[in-house]
Amino acid sequence: MCRVDEDNLKSLRRSTRLTISIPIIIWGVDADGNNFSENVHTLVVNRHGGRIATTHRLSMNTEILVENRALGVVVKASVVWLGEMDYAGDLHPVGLQLFEAQNVWGITFPPDDWGPNPGEDMPPAPTPL
Repeated sequence: MCRVDEDNLKSLRRSTRLTISIPIIIWGVDADGNNFSENVHTLVVNRHGGRIATTHRLSMNTEILVENRALGVVVKASVVWLGEMDYAGDLHPVGLQLFEAQNVWGITFPPDDWGPNPGEDMPPAPTPL
């Protein structure tokens, strides 16, 4: 079995992770086919997504909406990781990947690697007249 240590894992990540609790609302369809909406808090965030804990059982690749009411922003995300249920409150840890990498979390001073890469998320250059 190949074991990836924490330092190697950090080098594979696309952007720095921040451990922070941000109130958000998620909604979508759970693993049982029921529509839901839930107020949750982030556990970890980065430019590409984050980790939350929800009372709803979700499935891999499920599309959900994430709303940061403080910013007035709603974005689409996909479930990319499912953790084991938290015994302390019947919470399901879930990893989310945003459809479009961005600072939807409202981090005022984001890490340097949260900015757009050359050619990524950049409008095309204007055409000279």
